[in-house]
Amino acid sequence: MTSNSGQRVRLDFGNLPLVEVALRVSFESPVDLKFAIINRVGERLHSQFPLLTEPTSFERPPGIRGASVAFGPGQIPGAIYSGNPDGLIIALQSQVVVARWLKHVGKNGGDYPRFPVLRDALRQAMEAFKDACGGQLPRVVVVNISYVNFLRIAHTEPVLRRYFSDLARVKATQNADQIHRLEVSWREPDSVDLRYRLEQVTAEVEGQTVEGYQLTTAAGTRLAEGADADSALETVHDRLQLFFQDLISDHARKEWELKEVPLG
Repeated sequence: MTSNSGQRVRLDFGNLPLVEVALRVSFESPVDLKFAIINRVGERLHSQFPLLTEPTSFERPPGIRGASVAFGPGQIPGAIYSGNPDGLIIALQSQVVVARWLKHVGKNGGDYPRFPVLRDALRQAMEAFKDACGGQLPRVVVVNISYVNFLRIAHTEPVLRRYFSDLARVKATQNADQIHRLEVSWREPDSVDLRYRLEQVTAEVEGQTVEGYQLTTAAGTRLAEGADADSALETVHDRLQLFFQDLISDHARKEWELKEVPLG
């Protein structure tokens, strides 16, 4: 991203409660998935994603209205490629490909490997998918990135006042005793869709029940004919970093140890 001084920077957090990051590309039309395609993709990804399993959950392709997951005899809804040393997962469905990082709690839980690693994993999956489909895939029409943080605080604490700037505070909630769920989404003049959701949740962490709030920030954009998906992902990523920086309070910046690191 570019700072106010015009210099390229990245945001580094020493203590960000990040639990999930996902990069997605959505196709203009669905691919007729077959076992041969699933297996060929697995062969191409095997060195980095050695485990191939059936999906246990599904997601609609962001920005694609009317998209659905096919079920029934002879229909394959998708596949999950995992076992990556950085904790990444590739999800393949007929109209969306997802590269996802999930935080693992405990001594084997690694840090988020950052956007370039996830972007490269998604690119690798797309190349394998295209090769498995004989060199042809439907056009990518939407790219989307989302970040999920878990704020481990009691539901009775003033989460909006403590962690969020005026940008994120809805006037109607200024006298709220608790926030149950707050969600806003819109489209910016640069055609980037932004969304943030703050939701009261109870999680199981290392065998203990923990109260807290799940914060999701997301951004996406629809690609023009001939536009490059990699460039669109870079644009969305930069926009999402700026959005998150503006969304959080000074208290959050200090607690999460935010630093702007100059790039090259």
